Amino acid sequence: MKHTSLPITVVDDEQCMDSSAPCILYVCTSCRGTGVPRYPKENRPGFVLFQQLKDAVSKSDLQNRVEVTPAECLSICPRPCGIAINTPGSWAYLFGDQQLEHGVEDILECLSLYLQSNDGFMARNERPKSLRGSILGRIPPHGDK
Repeated sequence: MKHTSLPITVVDDEQCMDSSAPCILYVCTSCRGTGVPRYPKENRPGFVLFQQLKDAVSKSDLQNRVEVTPAECLSICPRPCGIAINTPGSWAYLFGDQQLEHGVEDILECLSLYLQSNDGFMARNERPKSLRGSILGRIPPHGDK
């Protein structure tokens, strides 16, 4: 078996902690519950949540710190609607079960909490209630040991 080496990019901690880097809020636009038709795409709950969050962030004090980005699929289909939060040098989070009715307000509150932390760490009991039981994963900052 022939092994090939892949190029490796080394990123130091100073680059990871760049405070000018925006927090990225990924929203799964393909998320839909059982019985919800695939088309039109604009009617999927995930796509609607993306539009609502994009609009809400643009009208909030988070507008210059959070970039709302569509994600084609976060691969959490049994737990729609899905979001992920990520910033270089910080903890990354994956949540499912977001609701259109009250989800936007809770997500904005969670983003504010996330941005108040130096490393993005959010204790379970500090997050809005709807984002406590809906967490699917948390990834440590790059470079943590």
